[in-house]
Amino acid sequence: MPKKPEKITLNHDFAFTSDAELNEQIAAFRAAHEAEHQQILAMDARRSLGPGKVRVTFRVIEKKPRRG
Repeated sequence: MPKKPEKITLNHDFAFTSDAELNEQIAAFRAAHEAEHQQILAMDARRSLGPGKVRVTFRVIEKKPRRG
């Protein structure tokens, strides 16, 4: 049975005042990363670092090339 490839992850810390603001920051971070690195980020875990702070772990997924 073939082994699954090792999961590649990326951590990023966010500071926020509301859940809506946090969601906007996460969406902006994912969009910027995708544009710069041609990789999709999928949320894998979320850990609280105290009031108004969170560390989000993303799985890195290679973007498939478009068919021409």
